Amino acid sequence: MVSTFLSYKMYTADVAKSTARTLANAQVSREATYYRETIGKITSVDEFLDDQRLYAYAMKAHGLEDMTYAKAFMRKVLESDLSDPDSFVSKLVDQRYQAFAKAFNFTPTGDVELGAITAQDAADEAETVGFYSQQRVLKGTAAATEVDYYKTKLGTLTSVDDLVGDPKLFSLALKAYGLDPDIASESAIRAVLVSDLSDPASPANAFNDQRYVALRSAFSFEADGSALAGGAQTSTQLTATIDRYFDTTGTGSSPAAAAFRTDTFRALMASVTTADEFVNNELLRTYALTAVGLDPILVGPTTLRDAITSDLTDPASPANTLGPAYRTLAAAFNFNADGSLDPGETAQTAAQETTLTDFYMTNYGTKAVSADEVQTNYYKMKIATTLSVDDLMNDNRLFNYIVKAYGLDPAEEPKARIRQVILSDARDPTSFARRLGDDRYTALAGAFNFGPDGEALGPVRAQIDAARSATITRYTITLGTLDTEQARGKTESEYYAATLENIGSVDALLKDKRMVTYITRAFGFSGETISNDVLKQVLTSDLYDQKSFANRPENYRFRELAAAFNFAPDGSAKRVSAGAAQDSSEVLQTQDLFIRQTMEQQAGEQNPGVRLALYFQRKAGTIKSAYSILADKALLEVVMTGLGLPDAVAQSDVDKLAQMIEKRINVADFKDPAKLEKFLARFSALYDIANPQQTAQSIPSILLGGGDTGAVFGQDLLTSIQSIRRNG
Repeated sequence: MVSTFLSYKMYTADVAKSTARTLANAQVSREATYYRETIGKITSVDEFLDDQRLYAYAMKAHGLEDMTYAKAFMRKVLESDLSDPDSFVSKLVDQRYQAFAKAFNFTPTGDVELGAITAQDAADEAETVGFYSQQRVLKGTAAATEVDYYKTKLGTLTSVDDLVGDPKLFSLALKAYGLDPDIASESAIRAVLVSDLSDPASPANAFNDQRYVALRSAFSFEADGSALAGGAQTSTQLTATIDRYFDTTGTGSSPAAAAFRTDTFRALMASVTTADEFVNNELLRTYALTAVGLDPILVGPTTLRDAITSDLTDPASPANTLGPAYRTLAAAFNFNADGSLDPGETAQTAAQETTLTDFYMTNYGTKAVSADEVQTNYYKMKIATTLSVDDLMNDNRLFNYIVKAYGLDPAEEPKARIRQVILSDARDPTSFARRLGDDRYTALAGAFNFGPDGEALGPVRAQIDAARSATITRYTITLGTLDTEQARGKTESEYYAATLENIGSVDALLKDKRMVTYITRAFGFSGETISNDVLKQVLTSDLYDQKSFANRPENYRFRELAAAFNFAPDGSAKRVSAGAAQDSSEVLQTQDLFIRQTMEQQAGEQNPGVRLALYFQRKAGTIKSAYSILADKALLEVVMTGLGLPDAVAQSDVDKLAQMIEKRINVADFKDPAKLEKFLARFSALYDIANPQQTAQSIPSILLGGGDTGAVFGQDLLTSIQSIRRNG
């Protein structure tokens, strides 16, 4: 008969081939396919337990085949709260039950956990917020371009026809006064611009709309349509039109508008000779009040005049009694108490003007950013709880925010069109968003996670949360005990977790050398030179395809790394299934465990010692202490045999037996492949000595708890083992 160790090595020497041979079995393949295709349809513990084929597959995969009959017990396991140390499964000694519970997304109520359903991924949300903040600047820049054109062309106008005939001039003029140039009649606007405002029946008055009156007042055309000698607009009219244009187009808080108003302030102040001139000029008044942080709507001309004509040496003066902002205003001007200026004195010195304009730029910026933050904070709060596209459309603040963020005008965008855009697949060239032929719509479509039914989906993730945590744990295990190394490891893990949130493709991951170093160390490849091309092939492997790169025999060692990530064959991060009984990685792991269990079972049919060795090799990495061994009959069988302990020792007190084991072995050695192999070679040799006539069909597997296993466990020992609480 072939020795136990040689048989064991035949299986482990080429795990890929051993696994492929097992999966090639028609029955094994059919069961794997059934499980993979059915588990995604499960919505409750009841459904899971009622499907005997599905349930039995999972139980065998986790080494719990002998407990398949105990559905009431397993229901308690699956409905346990894993975060509660007092929950049913948390109190069980056998860690297989916790592993089984962790493999599924069931809640204590027996339902499937909804999971991370979100209207936007973190990266898309950050991008939307960034776009929203940028729009204030971008729209302001675009508005400034229109203003520059307007100012340049206005001086060349000789008649109202020149204005109406120039689409850009016509558009700016109408928008400034709240009119829509796309629907306005050119002939009607021409009639308004040459109206006699003193005539109640004139076109400007006949509309009974102050916007038309304001538009007529902004221009200086004669009744015949010709421009006055001074031009189509006076400097005051021009300034007012541009100022209003910034406000009506939503760019009044842009840097461009701030620059225009500052230049205008400086130009107008040069000719101001009295306080009354100053306070009666709306632009000057608004500018000064904004500069010191006061609301121009709440502070009238009289209050402002009292402040800027105050004597700051008088504690009872208005500026001193009204507050610091008013004292700042008084100090910014040189008006006397009667509002006049001393001979040769200007309203402001160069230093005073600079101080006030600096205040304006600072306060304007703070106010603009603050307004953005209010809207952004609302957006972040609400988008986190938005679970359907209808929720998004029904909240006007959310709707306006996203439309503005992507450079569109909420007033011009029908909600029905935006809804269709958001439900479009931005990657599909035939989708509604792409057919609109505007990159803004395509970008908007790609920013949300809604399915065709309008419901929010799971997020796109390069790695699901459980796999990320497992990767960090693997990395942490590789660290030394020095405080400096532990501290560095913590920093790297924090960087890994934070960076992973924004990784959307394999290429993005591999471009970050720090991330590559982290994952290669975590998965045992530290010190090896592995090209990014190889890593890309690993990470994009379809692990259900036996011909994929990571499933090839020569690359099988990369399989765990491939399984830890969530990339599609094209290298893009895949969407995490929401409301699934199992995550995709857990489905794959269940299949792998089933195949491994089947392989071990087949090995055990020829030689139970080989099954024990294979099982020990698989579980070695989970052994934390002697109590981990004592809590698992199969592990204990291997250790007792490997240490040459007599059967009588199994009758010892559990704590004494633990001490006995710890004196003879260091469980940390089992994480070293070479030391593990050496121990299993010793076990195999001693097993063969103890079982010289062993045949495959004479002894059932110890993993099923039956038959003659070589060692006899006393009832007292087994009872003691059951009393162990999370010592291992």
